[in-house]
Amino acid sequence: MNFLNLSSKKVAYNQAKAVILPIPHGGSSKNIPLDKGPEAILLASQMLSAYDVETNTDLDELQLHTLEPLLCPDDPQAVVEEVANQSNPHFKKNKLVAAIGGSHLISEGLVNAALGQDNNLSVIHLGAHPHLLDSVADAPDVMARIKEKCPVSHIGIRSMAKAEKNKVHIDNLVFARDIYNNGLNAAADAIDVLGETVYLAINLDVLDPACMPAVTKPEPGGLDWYSLNNLIRMIAREKSIIGFDVTGLVPQKNGLHAHLLAAKLVYKTLICCLKNSR
Repeated sequence: MNFLNLSSKKVAYNQAKAVILPIPHGGSSKNIPLDKGPEAILLASQMLSAYDVETNTDLDELQLHTLEPLLCPDDPQAVVEEVANQSNPHFKKNKLVAAIGGSHLISEGLVNAALGQDNNLSVIHLGAHPHLLDSVADAPDVMARIKEKCPVSHIGIRSMAKAEKNKVHIDNLVFARDIYNNGLNAAADAIDVLGETVYLAINLDVLDPACMPAVTKPEPGGLDWYSLNNLIRMIAREKSIIGFDVTGLVPQKNGLHAHLLAAKLVYKTLICCLKNSR
């Protein structure tokens, strides 16, 4: 299935500026259908217009190529390695890699692959939780592992364990309340301290649950739709984004609005990255 139902005008891989990579990995919990997230997002994207009136962009012209969903092994470390191996060729060919999860665990594999393209890479993580615990399912949490390899800034945080508090420098941490009180300028320093090239990891729980309820751990007080889009646009103007992921959707039987929002976020982020590429 192609993103945005562009099958009649599907761009050949060699001509594509961006590749859409569905990664249906469900994480450690077998009771939460995160692995169904990519399919739900692709299905919802069929309902979106290929023309974005806000940015006067025709997505037919952005040269997108949707890849086949990745076959994910059960073992978490094997997933990280498989994601890195499968995404690495796309980064090497200078494609913008847009991954659709699935569990946020996929971010590590994607960052590992992106580091092969630029070893000065930094990561901007948008989410409600920093994911910096030393032990989650007998291994360090995903952002703790990424932080060992490259600088990371966290934006939109509303909840953290006490053990995580000293694991992130204040310059690399932006609480959602800071953006609520002071606008997007509150995030400027956390973006500025990073290098020129960034990977963007977007967990859908960065949004307020009133806007996006279909996540594993909804936290009150998240960003609204326009604030998130303006933040991504600001990042794209100031940095070179070489890849991003959108993760954390828990598909709902009656949750089409959440599926559509997730699909639209992928759509909007693609526009920001491709139209503001540096």
